[in-house]
Amino acid sequence: MEFTQLQREPSLASRVTESMLATIASGGFAPGDWLPSERELSDQFGVSRTVIREAVRGLEAKGVVEVRSGRGARVAHVSSSRVSESLQLYLSGAQSQQLLGPPEISEVRATLELRLVELACEKATEADLDEIQASLTEMAAAATAAAAAAEDAEFHRRIALATHNALYVALLESLNAVMMPIREHSLELEGRRERTLAQHGAVLDALRARDPRGARAAMGGHLDDSRQYYEPVDGTEPS
Repeated sequence: MEFTQLQREPSLASRVTESMLATIASGGFAPGDWLPSERELSDQFGVSRTVIREAVRGLEAKGVVEVRSGRGARVAHVSSSRVSESLQLYLSGAQSQQLLGPPEISEVRATLELRLVELACEKATEADLDEIQASLTEMAAAATAAAAAAEDAEFHRRIALATHNALYVALLESLNAVMMPIREHSLELEGRRERTLAQHGAVLDALRARDPRGARAAMGGHLDDSRQYYEPVDGTEPS
C-alpha cells in the first residue's frame, strides 16, 4: 500500500496575487489607478512586505500592473494587441505540440468568421465598408504574394472591426497571425489570388446589401475553398 501524495497549497504570495487580481478584474481598480503602497497592502493583507513585493511581481508578469521605480504599481491598460499576442503564442505552441491541427483551427475560424459577417451586415458603417473595399483593392494591386497575403488578412480583420466589438478583433488577429504562412503559400499558386478576390468581392457585395444570409453563404464558400490549403508549409504546421 502506498501513501497518497499531498497536494501543495498555493504560496502566501500566490494567494495575495489572486486576491488582488480578483479585485482588479471586478473593477475595484481601473486601468491607470495606482495600487496602495507596499506598507498599506502589507497592513491590509496582514502579511510581510516581502510577500507583497512577490505578489506584485506576479501581477506584473501577468501584464496586469506596471511597476514604476520609486512610485509603486499601477493597473495596466490591456490592449487588444496584447491579447492577440497571447493567443497567437498559445496557438503556435498548441500546433507544435500537436494539440491543435488544421481541422480544429478551420472549425474555429469558420465559427468565428461566419458570425462576423452577419454582425458586420448589421453594424458596419459606410466608412467601415469603404475600408474593407480598400483592402480588397490593395490586395489586387499587391506586387508579391506576401503583400497580397497581408491585405488578405486585413480584409478579414476589417470585417471584424466593422462589428465594433474589440474582443472579436483580438480573436481574429490571433488567427490571422498564425495563418500568414498558409496565406502566402496559397497566393503564390496560379489563379488563387484571382479566385480569392472574387470570393472577397462576393462577401463585400453582401455586406453592402446588408444581407446577412448572403454574406454568410459567401464567406462560407470562401472558407470551404480555403480548407484545401490547410496543410504543412515547409515542414511547419499551418493555421
